[in-house]
Amino acid sequence: MHAMIIAAIADSAPGTGNDTTIRRIAAHLSSVGHELRLVEASSLPQVLADGVGGLSFDAAIVTHAVAAGEIRHRLNVPYIVVFGGTDLNEFSLDPAHLAVMTEAVAGAEALVAFNDDFVLRCLALWPDTIQKLYSIPQAVDTDPSDFSLKNRLELPDDSKVFLLPAGLRPVKDPLFLTACVDEWHREDPRVRLVIAGVAYDGFEEILRRRCLRHSGVHYAGALNRRDLHAAMREATAVLNTSLSECSPNAVLEAMHLGTPVIARDIPGNTCLVADGITGLLFHSPDEFRTQAQRLLEDPSLAASLAGNARRMIDSRHGLPAEAAAYTQVLQHVAGRSVHA
Repeated sequence: MHAMIIAAIADSAPGTGNDTTIRRIAAHLSSVGHELRLVEASSLPQVLADGVGGLSFDAAIVTHAVAAGEIRHRLNVPYIVVFGGTDLNEFSLDPAHLAVMTEAVAGAEALVAFNDDFVLRCLALWPDTIQKLYSIPQAVDTDPSDFSLKNRLELPDDSKVFLLPAGLRPVKDPLFLTACVDEWHREDPRVRLVIAGVAYDGFEEILRRRCLRHSGVHYAGALNRRDLHAAMREATAVLNTSLSECSPNAVLEAMHLGTPVIARDIPGNTCLVADGITGLLFHSPDEFRTQAQRLLEDPSLAASLAGNARRMIDSRHGLPAEAAAYTQVLQHVAGRSVHA
């Protein structure tokens, strides 16, 4: 396959899961000789009209079906859609969004889902996509800085930090555990909930008010990727409280760093977290506290979970396998383009 010039469409804020994913995929394809240009979705019309540095594109890759649908009429090149978590969990339930996604799926040369759950969801919506649907598990890499979350927030050295990294919006349900931690912190002042991430839809103001009301709850704002990895490594556990997920980058990153994960019991999390083996699961705030208490009382459990999770990451979510899989998808797209 000849080298291609590819537009990697970034439709999410820096540091979010979709942004991390598109940058990682772009790096894979660049490493095997293709020329990648990261393009903000908002600037796509001008970029596709002018090219970048006089270049025109041979293909595009988009990490969000709704975004692909909204810009489909501007993509005058073959494109690949990588399904985001909100695509098949949330937007597919809304008729207007589903119509946009259906157009994007129909026009795509290839589709990528991160796990079997999303493969089945895609086929339930669009059965005729089976020939162009690929299942590629998310890969993960981490690069922690020397940042200290405890120092930044001026927390005592003996603090037990439960870190919730998320894009702060309703589907992530970031306030789910605040009352529970408030009560627990009053009994055990070491216990802290730290929420970190980019805030959407007025959530930052809501979150800051909640932190003022609840003791032991802190908002760290949006951390850059390396500092977030350092904060994960320093934490007692990394949390996920989402109402729906696909294959959350933060869970994968915590596992890669050797930090135990405590996650809400939903399909996107259970694709990664086997309760008591690679992490701990909960349904309610009370169940979260029970599971978290187990970690505090049993260091051997934390070590076992971290070790099992790291082995799972190494065997199923490695960068070389993901790079090879996306190279195969691009070969498919190039072959289809030649024979079109």
